[in-house]
This record gives sequence, structure tokens and C-alpha cells, in this order.
Amino acid sequence: MPETTRDFVVVGSGFGGSISAMRLAEKGYDVLVLERGKRFEDQDFPRTNWDARRFLWKPAIRCFGIMEISLLNHVMVLHGSGVGGGSLVYANVLMEPEEKLFDAPGWHTLADWRTVLKPHYETARRMLGVTTNPHLTPADDVLRRIAEARGQGHTFRPTDVAVYFGEPGKEGQTVPDPYFDGEGPARAGCTLCGGCMVGCRHNAKNTLLKNYLYFAEKWGAEIRAEAEVIDIRPLSGQQADGARYEVVYRKPTALSFNGGKRTVRARNVVVAAHAMGTLKLLLRCRDVTRSLPALSPRLGQMVRTNNETIPGSTSRSKNVNYSTGIAITSIFKVDENTHLEPVRYPDGSGFIRLLAIPMVAAAGSLPARLLRILWHGIRHPYDFMYAKFFGRWSRYSTILLIMQTDDSTMHVRMGRSLFTGYQQGLVSSLNPGQTISPPFEISHGITEEYSRQTNGISQDSIPEALLGIPTTAHLLGGCPMGETDQEGVVDRYCRVFNYPGMYIVDGSIVPANPGVNPSLTIAALAEYAMSHIPAQREPVTSNGTARARRW
Repeated sequence: MPETTRDFVVVGSGFGGSISAMRLAEKGYDVLVLERGKRFEDQDFPRTNWDARRFLWKPAIRCFGIMEISLLNHVMVLHGSGVGGGSLVYANVLMEPEEKLFDAPGWHTLADWRTVLKPHYETARRMLGVTTNPHLTPADDVLRRIAEARGQGHTFRPTDVAVYFGEPGKEGQTVPDPYFDGEGPARAGCTLCGGCMVGCRHNAKNTLLKNYLYFAEKWGAEIRAEAEVIDIRPLSGQQADGARYEVVYRKPTALSFNGGKRTVRARNVVVAAHAMGTLKLLLRCRDVTRSLPALSPRLGQMVRTNNETIPGSTSRSKNVNYSTGIAITSIFKVDENTHLEPVRYPDGSGFIRLLAIPMVAAAGSLPARLLRILWHGIRHPYDFMYAKFFGRWSRYSTILLIMQTDDSTMHVRMGRSLFTGYQQGLVSSLNPGQTISPPFEISHGITEEYSRQTNGISQDSIPEALLGIPTTAHLLGGCPMGETDQEGVVDRYCRVFNYPGMYIVDGSIVPANPGVNPSLTIAALAEYAMSHIPAQREPVTSNGTARARRW
């Protein structure tokens, strides 16, 4: 039997998709969320990131975990997978950007965005349980000293994070819902184990399953895991049930390529599959299947990396444990355009060392870089072997996340390359005048400074050290806003030009590098977009009675 036509089909369950699902369900719509990844309960997360089957998302090798590593021509991208999207694997940080984002030329003429988004930032902070991290670590002490030495000590502060810390001295103890007047799920206090980015097994991290998705399901939305959308087809003519689109999806965890292809009809569609997923889907619809040929020619343009670079340092000293605490504990402003945060994995989770390589000068060709790395290993064999193979990497390592507001962009399209295995996939290119130029000089200087103070061994990611391309956990852009389809893919209300009832609500619509973790901005944009969709009926509580919206 064919499925009932849904009022809204939401593609993706990250910050954009989960907020859309809850707000639409609250307004009385019949909502179906399609998420390509698996559903994880707290006990399902891997104990360490060496458990590749549950940590990495790579269906081709039967890995169905919470993090995917994608390599384009000009950047390596880390992004999430699973019900809850990036909230499962991100580092909890929810920071508001500075004014520079709201004055970005890509959208500042459309609205006074600082004023427009202010109440939505506040709503998102409340829903996500944002609080100031109360526990600083030895790595924070080092970075505070570095900030002070650079005259930036006044900018050092603990991060704002989405974690339930519980009562002091009662870590791990379960309590009734502390956020939503008892109507949300029970929670437990953070144990400071450092496992935020492996998947919180202790019910302390405020993932989207603890708030937005929890209430979306409570109010009638259906979340369908292992459902990867591969096409969106407009329906011709006037449909009796008001359906405007047919959404085609497959089961990516199935052994067959087609994966039991299925379809569902929808009156409206919200695309919220992270910038990578959204661009891949919509470019495929425009340029491969030709189901959405009228999508803007701007699709895939102005893609950004938050101008990030992610070096690190492994201490030779064994008297300090750098793996305890939450994943990111503090932030400081290196200069007018640059922020820095210390990042950690829990003790025993050293999988990321496979992506690390000794830090060498960033300039030069691939053979020259490779020779410098080999020469470094010859000159410092103990350091190389200790950092790469034998040391307790996560216990003694600190990753340094460096983010910038400086603009640098690339163009993304469908094509074939070495990185796609010569199959149809996303490839990047640089148009005249475009650059992807992460702050290698700043990152090398600060990493060496951090290493000197911790008796550490400085390291880069392999793409940065060998290929000179950055690593980012915050790919943004590709679906810009505009007044017309010649200026943008969506209008100021996140509606897709030329396709009524279709919305894009994720990081792909962010118009500039925020220079800080962008999750809160994506959440605020999603709240803003959904606030302009009228309600079908009065908002509801868990017992079905109508009331004004409280959260």
C-alpha cells in the first residue's frame, strides 16, 4: 500500500532538521524525518573511536558510525551521521558569532540579521541547555598563558556548551528532566570523561535526541533511520491530496546498491542534510537526474571551511593527563579574525592519530613536503614513533582548533575525481579570485608555542602537511540567500527559488565564516525559518492539550 502523503518530509536530523521537525510537529503538521544514519541509544555509542564500525560512517566497508570523513580536492571534511546528526559527534560548543557575520555581503541587504535572529538565538540556547563550562583543564592553563603572552588574556574564557553537568560531586547520577519542567527525558551529570566526540554514553550531552527530536516524536513526528534521500521529484499537475513532491530514498546499510529504493509523497520538503549532504543531493537533482532543473545557478558556489586548521601536540611528559574534561573547554581570540580552542578525545581513543603527521613547513610541492616529513622522522625517530604508534596518544595529546572569519571560498559540483573513486560525487574547484587559505602560519606558531610549554611534539593532519589543504569540521555555504534565483538558491525565509514548498535549513545557507563553532547559528536560522510557517492548529503539550508555546 502506498504511504500517506506527508505534510512535510525533512531530509536530515541535525540541527536544521531536528528543529524543523519539532516546530512543524508542534504546529500540527504530519512530519516524516528521513535520516541516512543509524539510531543510537547512549549505550550503543563506541567506547573508543578505535571501534570503527560504530565510530566511522563508511557503508562501503560496513562501517555505520557517527562520523564521516570526506575528502574533496581542496579540503578534508569531518561531519556527522545518525539520528541527531552532528550533535552526536560534535564538541558541544554553542557560541554566538561576532558582528562580522551579520554584515556579510552575501545577505546583509536582506534584513537586519542581528536583530532578526536575536530572539531565535535565545530560544535555541534555552532548548539546547547552553551553560558555561565550569571545569578547566591543564590544556586551558597553557592556552591562558599563551593568550596573556600575546596580549589577548582578556579574551580567554570558558566555552558555552550543551552539557548537563549535574550537581558537584554527583556525576553520573540520574535526575528528572532539568530543562523542560519535567516533560523531557531524565538526565545524568557529566563525568568529564572526554568522550563527547566519540558519543556520550553517560546521558550528559545535550544531543538533539534529548530536546528537539525528543519533543518532535512526542508530538507525532516520525523519524525513519537508515533512509538516505537520493532524489526529489516534483509532481506534475494538481494532486488531489495536495502532494507537490515525491521523495526517493534508499537504505544505505543494505548490501545492494539500490538498497530497497522507496518513495514517499510530500506537500512540502525541508532539506537539512549538512552542507555536504544537501549539496550532494541538490546538485544531483539539478545536474544528474534533472528532477530539479530550475535550481539556481548559484548552487554549489561560495562554499566555505570556516577558514579552519586543526594541528595538535602530543606531550612527551607523562605526568599530566590531557584527556579529561569535556571535548572543548575554553576559547580565546588570537587576533581580530582568529579564535582558538583546545580539543580532546578520551583516554584510549587514539584513532585520530592515523590522520596525524609531523608538522613541517606548509609551502612547497608534494615531493618537497614528503621529503621534509621523512627527514624529520630520520632526525627525530623517537618522537615520530612515540607520537604515531607507541604513546598513549589521546591521554597526552591536545588538538588545537583554529577558526577564522576571513573569507575564502570554493565551488563545489558533481563530478569524478580520485577522491570520489571516479564515481559521481562532490568535487571542488577554485574560480578566478577564489582561495581556500587556512592560517597555516598562525597555526604553526601557536602549536610550536604550545609544544614548548608542554614538552610536546607538534603535528598536522596528513592533508594539511602533505597536500597543503585544510581540515574542517564546519563546512558551510553553497546555498546562498538572495533576492532572486540569480543571486541565491533560497530567499530570506530559506525558501528555495522556483520550487514552492521546498526549504533549505542547515549550514549550507550560512553566508560567511563565523570564526567560531557554527551550530548555534544554524539552530537560530532554523528557528527563524520555522517561525514563518503558519500553524495548522494550536501548539500541543505531551498530553494533547493546547497551550501557547513555552520553549
